[in-house]
Amino acid sequence: MSRRPRIKLEHATAYYHVMTRTAQQEMYLSEKNCPGFKANMLEIFKNMSDIYYVSILAWVIMDNHYHLCLEVQHPPKDPADLQVRFERLQKLNKNPRRWQPNLADSWYERLTDLSRFMSSVNSRTARAFNRARETKGHLWGGRYKSKVIENSAAVLRVMCYIEHNPVKAGVSKVPSAYRWCSAGNLKNKQPLQEVVALPAIDFLGIVEPDQRKQTYIEWVDEMAAQLYPIADISRRQTEAFSHNLDDRQLKACRRQFAEGEPENWSVQGFGSPAFILAITLAEKFKIQKMTMQRRKNREQKRARASPATGTDSFADQ
Repeated sequence: MSRRPRIKLEHATAYYHVMTRTAQQEMYLSEKNCPGFKANMLEIFKNMSDIYYVSILAWVIMDNHYHLCLEVQHPPKDPADLQVRFERLQKLNKNPRRWQPNLADSWYERLTDLSRFMSSVNSRTARAFNRARETKGHLWGGRYKSKVIENSAAVLRVMCYIEHNPVKAGVSKVPSAYRWCSAGNLKNKQPLQEVVALPAIDFLGIVEPDQRKQTYIEWVDEMAAQLYPIADISRRQTEAFSHNLDDRQLKACRRQFAEGEPENWSVQGFGSPAFILAITLAEKFKIQKMTMQRRKNREQKRARASPATGTDSFADQ
């Protein structure tokens, strides 16, 4: 069976929710199993984000999987910027190469591609894991999962869903108390807090930049308290924030989260029903094209393998 086609958008800016699980869903990423490895993963996330045209909007690292909310950019091609990013990559490689201007187009395609970014992240984390454990073998259980996110409102819901992972798993009462998610990392002012690039979207766009992190942390915690009975925050907000969801929105959000829609990987879109349908149809179209191409390839292969006179004699019958 062929691999499922990946839906990726060629927009100037596209948003994705991605997730990768460990092999056999083992707790390979736990502190007990590999001390300090989550910090290594976070550093790899940052390094790859600095190289690729990819911004990490939210992240969480659990003991057997991780989630990222990503913004993938396709800016105008800038050879000078491409060279800077290329040279950053070479500093991390054992056998660095020299920049070749004639390869700018291919490097632009590579550095703006979601799949190449995820391949770099997962291969580098796997090698780092094996070095730390002095072992060989697979860390990740298969291809990463991905969903295209429709708009800013949907992006915020995915970010919130990602931050709530430790609360749902029962390892933290609130997201900001968990060190290995972006909200907790921002709140505790960890050294690698700059991994996150909070987008100026929706209500975050009207918040002063120096208040954006704190506002985001409070919103994520407040949403957890409203969505999950087990969540608790020591100082509940007494005022109604302008970015709080109304009852209808909160009900819809609670339903989506309860049903796991942000990580329902059977569909590759997250947002309105119309958007999800469009993404589903795009996937079906790609499958049809792949099927037709495979059929054509088989026919060409049979034609090359058959005798030169085979076609004529068949036609004469």
